[in-house]
Amino acid sequence: MSTDQSAAKPYRATAFADFKPELSAPGATPERLEHLKEHGFLIINDFENSPWIPILREAGRRVTEACAPANGYSKIDCSKAYVHRTGDDEPWAIRGLIHPAFKESSFAEFHGSPEFLNFVASWCNGLGPEDMVMGGMLLWCNPKLRENGPSWHRDVTWWGTGAGYFAQREVRGEGPEAYTEEIERIRWKEIQENNEKLTTERNGVSMFLALVDDECHELIPGSHKRWRTPYEHDVLLPQAMKDAGVPYTPSWNGKDPLPGQVAIRLKPGQALIRNGATIHTGHAVPERERNTLSIGWSKWSGEFTGEPSVADVRNAWQLDPAVREGLPHEWMKTTWDRWAVTQKLGDTLEDRYPGFDINRIKAGEVIGWRTELERQAAAAGEAWEPYQTAK
Repeated sequence: MSTDQSAAKPYRATAFADFKPELSAPGATPERLEHLKEHGFLIINDFENSPWIPILREAGRRVTEACAPANGYSKIDCSKAYVHRTGDDEPWAIRGLIHPAFKESSFAEFHGSPEFLNFVASWCNGLGPEDMVMGGMLLWCNPKLRENGPSWHRDVTWWGTGAGYFAQREVRGEGPEAYTEEIERIRWKEIQENNEKLTTERNGVSMFLALVDDECHELIPGSHKRWRTPYEHDVLLPQAMKDAGVPYTPSWNGKDPLPGQVAIRLKPGQALIRNGATIHTGHAVPERERNTLSIGWSKWSGEFTGEPSVADVRNAWQLDPAVREGLPHEWMKTTWDRWAVTQKLGDTLEDRYPGFDINRIKAGEVIGWRTELERQAAAAGEAWEPYQTAK
């Protein structure tokens, strides 16, 4: 949801969660794990004094400015990445930071730095580069024109078959039968079983690392481990399913604070570790800078013997061999290999780009991967159909 700031005061959260000094001991201490298990989130201070923070802060600012819609591809060829944009085409999340096209080597260098690896090892039972697979990274920023949010959700699929989100062809169970309470209860049992693994096995870690003061991430503490309320059901249920007749109790007007919600308030160098099953949202306003890095590593599951699947459009850019060659360590290239062998590039524009880039291609620009697909689509213009492939 976007709110016209000319008709409303700048948004400010009604309640906050701050770092707790009693949780200062580094790594996965019993106290930290208990807090994460109980509340569904944890704020850590392990990077407060890191020399990387000011370096990454300035790099983040340069990237955010370069991705402004007025710049097109003149400062950064962001068609080689994936930029989430508002209806005004302003960036609110930027993927592709480690692509050489961004010319900001500090992101990859920090990702593979001893400091960050030491934290990963301390959190993930000694996990080291020899057992890692390529992890994700993106930059959260805020638009300058309009408020962005809220969009309350869980990061887990609580409906249908439980299959993961696939951005270019989202499948939400294909009908109201996927949203019955019976199906939802089955998915919820699976979610609870996975919750236990997240805190006990810890086969990876992902965090929101603040480079400036940040209060844009809001969540409902404890919502990861309890059944949703009727009010929350109204918040989470897609409008299409409401229109299709899925029973729900109309409760929310689309803008009021949710019962129990808090904004996570981070200082530079503090980070949020969160259980994805929490009910949460981003909420950014033009008056306050957001410059927060989402970053992590995961444990490799071993040699891949299956068939590669079409990469999620949000990650398709990472298949570019230039990404691999730009990584600062050989072991990072190995983690890329482990990820890339499981993926393949899709053969439609929707498999490769967000709407901003697709519109530019249809306007006649051959950008991004610059293959026959992009050339034919640029030549066809608006006649190019959704999900059309090259001839």
